[in-house]
Amino acid sequence: MNTRTYPYTAWVLTRSFVVIEVQLVAPTADGLNERSSKGKWYAPDTLFRSREAAVDAGRMRIQVARAEIARRAAVLEEKSALLDRMSGR
Repeated sequence: MNTRTYPYTAWVLTRSFVVIEVQLVAPTADGLNERSSKGKWYAPDTLFRSREAAVDAGRMRIQVARAEIARRAAVLEEKSALLDRMSGR
C-alpha cells in the first residue's frame, strides 16, 4: 500500500539519460505506479528523491552497459579464436 502524501516532486532519468523533475499527483488505479500532473505513469523504480540520485543511477546504468559490452566482446573474441583454430589459420 502506498502511503505517500500527494502531490510531491521526484526526479526521473529518461532512456536518453536526461534528468527531469516531475510533479506526482496520485498513484495509478492499480496502485503499482505513480501518475504525474501531466498524466504520465512512472514505475517506482524510475523515480528518485533528488537530481543527484538520478544522475548516480544513470552512471550505474552506464557502468553495467559497459561491463556487458566488454563481456560480449570477450565472448566474440573467444569464438573468433576458436573458429580460427578449427579452420587451421
